[in-house]
Amino acid sequence: MALGVHGRRARHVLPEKIRVERAWNFYREMGSPRFICAPMVGQSELPFRLMLRKAGCDLCYTPMMHAEEFAGSSEEEMARQGFATCAEDRPLVVQFCAKTPEDFLQAALQVQDRCDAVDLNLGCPQSKAMKGGWGGALMEEDQWHLVYAILRHACTAPELRIPVTCKIRIFADDRKTLRFAKMLEEAGCSFLTVHGRQRDRALHHAPARWEAVRLVRDALKIPVASNGGVSSYDSALRCLEETNCVAVMVATALLQNPELFLPVTEAETEDDASTTCASGSSKPSLAQGVRHCLMYLQICEREPPFSVRWARDHLRALLAGSSKLDLLALLDAVPTDAALSIPQDMSAFAPERKIHWKEICQDFRDVIKTISVHEGLCSEESRHWRPDLPWGTARTRPALKGMGYSLVVEGASAAQQALLRGAPVSKRFAERQKLKALAIKSCFQAASRSERRKTQAT
Repeated sequence: MALGVHGRRARHVLPEKIRVERAWNFYREMGSPRFICAPMVGQSELPFRLMLRKAGCDLCYTPMMHAEEFAGSSEEEMARQGFATCAEDRPLVVQFCAKTPEDFLQAALQVQDRCDAVDLNLGCPQSKAMKGGWGGALMEEDQWHLVYAILRHACTAPELRIPVTCKIRIFADDRKTLRFAKMLEEAGCSFLTVHGRQRDRALHHAPARWEAVRLVRDALKIPVASNGGVSSYDSALRCLEETNCVAVMVATALLQNPELFLPVTEAETEDDASTTCASGSSKPSLAQGVRHCLMYLQICEREPPFSVRWARDHLRALLAGSSKLDLLALLDAVPTDAALSIPQDMSAFAPERKIHWKEICQDFRDVIKTISVHEGLCSEESRHWRPDLPWGTARTRPALKGMGYSLVVEGASAAQQALLRGAPVSKRFAERQKLKALAIKSCFQAASRSERRKTQAT
């Protein structure tokens, strides 16, 4: 075999026909997924993925991780960076951002026995990505040679036994999008996801251009998935039809409705609407959110996420928009002692971590039950939300009793509103607020002294 430019053995590049055939075989071996959970930092973690898999999601992506930091990491370090999986968590694609071919390959080799493919992030629009030279920054035309090198290095590495996929965004010029997508296919990409929005953060909430995704789908020979603009089961089906893609990927909408990939039947609607206790009140959206929260917490007890913040963020999203209560502040107030009792140096695999997480999940259930009682969905005496979803030892928290909705201070943050209402807050948050107040006071005093000196000088 001939030597390459760096003195290493040149890698064999398969003919296009074989690469395309293998790409479609890979897609079929995963079960020909139609509905996909997008990679979401701190959100598409293991417990949430397991919850989605029970609700019609065919394929999940991990949160994005940095290949440079991940390569060479120990099991403990990988867990702290957000990588965790189990036997039920398949099919699974692990996503990395990368700036060098070597880092991406090494990171891929570390997870290849625990996933079905690795994905290269080429569309993250965040400012830190654009400044850091990864994600969306690699879509700059002067970086295409690096993208090609990263993909070709991994796709032709004999030691890597799993396919490489990519996720991109569209350009303003559709012709440029097509050139970029075709280059990825030529470099060895086996499955491409196209987000129908541009990298510009100002266009983050603009309508997704499914017609641009359709152009890519028609031009490429490998499987293509569409991402963006899907907020319901019906819109997911409409996206599949209009883009002609093999699958649709969803991110944010799944955070509020993990059952988005399930068709809404009359029976399911009635089930949510009738989830009430003695009060007889019926609030379907909140009832659904409560049910999702309790399902998620059950999984967290079995497969604890590394960060309490990830769980809290999920509960916020699941309940957002379904109650007038200041849910953000209420959930920020817990868990307190249980969460703080987890030693910072405790191993991610320590048996004691599950014990701590049972307490943390119970703290969260306390707040959720309090909200449910306050909103007339449940009585204080109830022991189950439904037979398979017990409240545990949950007790309602007195801080919410009699709390009205009228006290709102314009310009105050959610946490400040909670303080005004007398809602519970963590010691750590209270300490931060004191330090912030002292800093502001110090600034005002310094400014005042400066003004007095100027006045005296004149």
